[in-house]
Amino acid sequence: MEEKTFVGYGYGRFQTDSGETKDYCNVFMLEDFNGTESSDYHFGGQKAVKYGCGSPTIWKDIKPGTRVQCYFDSRKKISYMVPVSKA
Repeated sequence: MEEKTFVGYGYGRFQTDSGETKDYCNVFMLEDFNGTESSDYHFGGQKAVKYGCGSPTIWKDIKPGTRVQCYFDSRKKISYMVPVSKA
């Protein structure tokens, strides 16, 4: 389980070069930039990172901008999200 900020989603179908139709389902989460800065590479703040997920029902009733706990399956796709309760 990881805690992240849910900022958006995208799902639908696309056609491959071979003509096959495939479904896709993604969510976007804010994460801190990380890595090693160098004289050629600089960064700061946060970035939106795309994660695959099982279906649009995963974010049902969760509004973008909500802090959530994410649970991942064996393929590193988000399989479940729940809003973080504020105490």
